[in-house]
Amino acid sequence: MRIRRLKLANFRAVVDGEVVFPGHTVIIGGNSVGKSTLCDALDLVLGPDRLSRTTAIDEHDFLERRYLDADGTPIRIELEVVITDLTEDVFTKFRTHLEYWNTSTNQLLDEMASPEDVDSDNVVPSLRIKFEGAYDIEEDEFSAETYFASPPVEDGERRERVSRAAKRQFGFIYLRALRTGARALSLERGSLLDVILKLKEDDRSAMWEQTLASMEDLDPAIDAIPQLRAILDQIDRRVRRFVGLSADDRTFRLYPSALTRESLRRSITLFGSSERSNTPVPYWRLGSGVINSMVFSLLTFIAELKSNVIFAMEEPEIAIPPHTQRRIVQFLQGRMDQSILTTHSPFVLEQYAPADVVLLERADDGVVSGRRIEVTGIKAKTYKGNLRRVLAEAMLGNAVICVEGISDAEVVHTASAVLEKSTQEGTYTPLDLSGVTVVHCEGDGALLPYGQFFSGIGLKTYAFYDRQKNAAIRDQIEDAFDSVWGLEQTGIEYLLAEEVSIDVIRNFLSTASGWDNYPHNAMTPGLYTYEPDADDDAVRELCKRVLKRRKGSGYAQALVELCSNDDLPGIVVEGLERISEDMPSELSTVVEDGSHEVDDELTAPVS
Repeated sequence: MRIRRLKLANFRAVVDGEVVFPGHTVIIGGNSVGKSTLCDALDLVLGPDRLSRTTAIDEHDFLERRYLDADGTPIRIELEVVITDLTEDVFTKFRTHLEYWNTSTNQLLDEMASPEDVDSDNVVPSLRIKFEGAYDIEEDEFSAETYFASPPVEDGERRERVSRAAKRQFGFIYLRALRTGARALSLERGSLLDVILKLKEDDRSAMWEQTLASMEDLDPAIDAIPQLRAILDQIDRRVRRFVGLSADDRTFRLYPSALTRESLRRSITLFGSSERSNTPVPYWRLGSGVINSMVFSLLTFIAELKSNVIFAMEEPEIAIPPHTQRRIVQFLQGRMDQSILTTHSPFVLEQYAPADVVLLERADDGVVSGRRIEVTGIKAKTYKGNLRRVLAEAMLGNAVICVEGISDAEVVHTASAVLEKSTQEGTYTPLDLSGVTVVHCEGDGALLPYGQFFSGIGLKTYAFYDRQKNAAIRDQIEDAFDSVWGLEQTGIEYLLAEEVSIDVIRNFLSTASGWDNYPHNAMTPGLYTYEPDADDDAVRELCKRVLKRRKGSGYAQALVELCSNDDLPGIVVEGLERISEDMPSELSTVVEDGSHEVDDELTAPVS
C-alpha cells in the first residue's frame, strides 16, 4: 500500500493544499509550515482509531477557528487521500470503489478514460478516501466521517463510509514524536502496543475479562489496609444516618481502577529495568534514548506481524543518536511499504535521494504545497555530502551565505561573533540567531549552482567571492544571489593581510610563530620568520604567506578572533551588517492556527 497524494482544505492554518508523495518520503520545511498538520490530516483520513474518539475534531482544527461562515452556514474541513499499490484483498473487497492513478502525471484518470488509458504501464488501480468534518448546529457538536469518493453519489444518496476494519487493512500507523512514549508504550487505543495486540490472533476479550476479575479479587484488597479500612468504616456509619445502604459490612470499597477496559488502558504502565539497576521503574524514567529504542523494537515487531504498513512519524531524531537514526530510516525503507517522516536531522536526510525529499511550503494566503528538491548543477555525491553538514540547518533557517572555501567560512563565522561583541546590543543580530547558514562551496566554480539551488528552495542567498576577471561569470553570480560582495583580492587570506589593522597582524604573527604547526621552509630560511622590527609592508607580506600556507587550518580564524569591529576588513563588515538588516531582529514563529508567538527558548540547529 502506498499514499500517492493528500489534499487539504480549511484545516488548521491551511486554506488549501496538495502534497504528492514520491514513495518513501522525508518532509522538510521551516517551523510551523505545516508538517504536523499534514501528518494529522493523514491520521484523520486513514487512522483506524481517530474517528472513534469522542471528539475527532474541535474548534482548533478549523481554519482560523471559524466553523461557521458569515451567514451561519457550517464550514467543512475536507481532506482527501489517494492510495495505490493495493493488496489483493483490498483490491477485491473494494473493487466497486476503484479509480486509476497515472504515476507519470500524478493525477487520477478521468471517469471517461478509455480502456487503452487504463491498461497503460504507468496507470495503476487506486482508492480515493475522503474526510469531512463540520459543526452540527442542531446537536451542538462537531461531526466527522470518512468515505469512499468513488463512485460519486447524487444529492440525498448515502455515501459509503470507510470502516475501522477497512482502515486497518490499509495499514496506516502514525507516531507523534512529542508523545513517543505514551503513543508507543501505553495500552491506550492507537498505541504501538495496542496495534500489536490487534495484529495478534489471541482472544483480547478474555485477556481483559481475566485481568478485571483478578483486580476485583485482589488479596489482600486495597481497602483491607487498616488505615484505609478505619476511614471507610467511619464513612459507612455516617452515611447510614441519611440513606439506606447494603447490609454488607464493607459497603465502601477501593479498587485499583474503575474496572473497565478503558480505565485499564489509561492506568496500565509498562515498567522496565535499566542496565545499571535491577529495580523496575515506569518506562518514562528509563531515559529518552531507551524509550525511542523500545519504539524501534516495537516497529520491528509490527513489521513481522503485518504484511503491509504505511508508517508516518514526526522527527525520529528526537533523543536518538545519529547511528540509531540511520538504522531506523534504513529499517523503515526496507520493511515498510511506505514511510513518511518529517525531520530536521541531516542524518535522516542523507538516507534519501533528492527525488524523495519533499519541501513543504506555505504561502501568505494559506495555500500549502509540497515540491521535490531539484538539484541543478550540483553532483549527487556533493549534494549528499552537504546534506550532513548544512542542508538541514539551512532548511530551518532564513538564508545562506555561500563562500568559496573553508577559510572563507571560518572568517565569516568569526567576524560575525566579533561584531556581536563589539557593537551595541540590539544593533547587530548574529548569524545563528538570524537563521543564516554559511556554506562553503568548494571553489568559485560551485558558487553559481549553489546559489541557484538555495534560491530555488525559497531561501535568501548571499555570497562572498574572490576577484573574478570574467565579467560574464560575475554577472551570473550576481544574478543567482540576492546580494553579493566581490573581493578585490584573489583569496580571503590576502584580504585579511591587507586590511586587518597592522597591530592585530603583528600580535597574531608573534603568537602564531610559537605554534607547533607554524610553517617553516628549510630551503628558504627566514621565509616565515616573524621579525618585530620589520616594517609594516614586510609584516603584511609575511602574513599573506603564513595564511596561504596554512589555508583551512584555522589560522585565518585565529587572526579574526584578535580583531575588534574597527579592525575587520570593510567588505566583510558591510556584508554582515547588510545581512543583519535583512533578517528578522526578533525570533518569532507562526503557530498552526496562524497566530504569532515569540520563542522563549532558542534551540541550536543541528549541524
